[in-house]
Amino acid sequence: MDEVITSKEGEPQSSELAAEECLLPSSSESMAIRWRPGRLVFCPYSPVLDTDAKPQTLRVVVRRPLVARLTKDIVETYQICNPQFRYSEELNPKRFLTSPAIGVLNDGYDNANSDLILTVNFVLVNLDTQRRYIVKDILGHGTFGQVAKCWVAETNGFVAVKIIKNQPAYYQQALVEVSVLTTLNKKFDPEDKHHIVRIYDYFVYQRHLCIAFELLDTNLYELIKINHFRGLSLSIVQLFSKQILRGLALMKDACIIHCDLKPENILLCTSVKPAEIKIIDFGSACIEDRTVYSYIQSRYYRSPEVLLGYRYTTAIDMWSFGCIVAELFLGLPLFPGASEFDLLMRMIKILGGQPPDYVLKEAKNSSKFFKCVGNISYEETGQVPTGRRSAYQALTEEEYEARELKKPSIGKEYFNHMNLEAIVTKYPYRKNLPEEDIARESQIRLALIDFLRGLVEFDPVKRWSPLQASKHPFVTGEPFTCHFKPPPETPRVPVSQNVTVDHHPAGGHWFAAGLSPNIPGRNRVAPHNSPHFQVVPYVQAGSYGSLGSHGSYNDSTGLGSSYGSYGDNSNMLAYYSPVGPSGMNI
Repeated sequence: MDEVITSKEGEPQSSELAAEECLLPSSSESMAIRWRPGRLVFCPYSPVLDTDAKPQTLRVVVRRPLVARLTKDIVETYQICNPQFRYSEELNPKRFLTSPAIGVLNDGYDNANSDLILTVNFVLVNLDTQRRYIVKDILGHGTFGQVAKCWVAETNGFVAVKIIKNQPAYYQQALVEVSVLTTLNKKFDPEDKHHIVRIYDYFVYQRHLCIAFELLDTNLYELIKINHFRGLSLSIVQLFSKQILRGLALMKDACIIHCDLKPENILLCTSVKPAEIKIIDFGSACIEDRTVYSYIQSRYYRSPEVLLGYRYTTAIDMWSFGCIVAELFLGLPLFPGASEFDLLMRMIKILGGQPPDYVLKEAKNSSKFFKCVGNISYEETGQVPTGRRSAYQALTEEEYEARELKKPSIGKEYFNHMNLEAIVTKYPYRKNLPEEDIARESQIRLALIDFLRGLVEFDPVKRWSPLQASKHPFVTGEPFTCHFKPPPETPRVPVSQNVTVDHHPAGGHWFAAGLSPNIPGRNRVAPHNSPHFQVVPYVQAGSYGSLGSHGSYNDSTGLGSSYGSYGDNSNMLAYYSPVGPSGMNI
């Protein structure tokens, strides 16, 4: 707390000094007691004023705490003692933001992890436009690289800059996000009305691809965490659901599958009222009819068809969306499986039923989780005839262990009930809620259950599309009276996959796919540090791919590190290939 002392002009006094004067020992005692100077000893020297002069005004002197004067205000303290003292901030020791901070690669610019070593006020430069990004803080880091909070003088504002590791695999991965977001921002959402993060610029600096995004706030997982993992109010859940659906509808129109939708990848916008969200992290995205990798989506939000190794469409994002909506209300994941076996068993218990037989017949991983117990000849229709049991039965834990030669990991049970209706209806109401509010919320909860049933539907063909879901009373706010029947919509049938690859980017697997962005200074061969990488020249084509998601970039949270899918599409309809030497401008 700053000390405020009122004194007559020319006679500076303080309560501290007065107290010290009262405590001064007599001359006989002064020899035995050490002198302890007061705080006013370090002040500019001034000649003694004429004692006959009578000051006519009063002044207020604000004294900062001693700790502040000797630390962050040390320069001012020195200048009090010596008015000629000068100090330049350029002499400040560097504060490293990257760990480890020892330069061993890329002529000393990179650490052993191929990360660019960042310090406070480090400047990233787009050499083509000469735009400067002054690093002020680190927002997070992950397997792909780092995200820094940067100041841009030209726009007088902050942005989030993703600095990709200096390795070909991660460079390829980052091009996915540049390509997809350029397409979504410029072609499908030029007016920024569909809650998709905006990409501002991209360039190569010191062999690192840098991507500048709008700076966003906390993500939905952190919001739930701040709320002590208690659910959010239904009005907030409805608001966020409507906004996410707008983004998903846009992606469906663009034939883009996000492949890693989760609370960490949905961020709040800064200083926007009412609350607004943006969907981020398109590094794992792929084109709907060019899916290749089967190891996608974070586990809690993974759809049954992905888990089983079946062909997938944009419907997998709707499953993830349903899991997110449930988590926003409950405060905990709906399917917190500790393993894929545990995940599937939770789905079956909570939802009742299981994936349709036509999926189980064609999925490559069905034998890991199911056994065939009946005739499957009828499955050409895709439906089990009325009165007939499924030809497949889920394995027990013992059967799974015998088949896979290992025990499945089983997670903790977080809910007292194991069916969707009971989990939602029995969730505790807020304390001191009036009876009329409880009755109103009970009706909205019934609408929520019906809404979730259309999203976490085992059959991907029957699962609602974003447009269908947006018509539900839970989203529109209309009274919920009976089971919702969405308007008919022609479902998309997944195209047969030419190549299916189990993909884990940490293992170093890399397809040189020829992604489209033409980045200045790096449009031929990607420099790299590892002798194990086979360098393949990049070609320009309108294709998209992924080698692992990049995670979140914001002011208050870290980054995720899930894995992605690879999608190649050279003949899609007029998709933007963000070429041009300077990239995009803010």
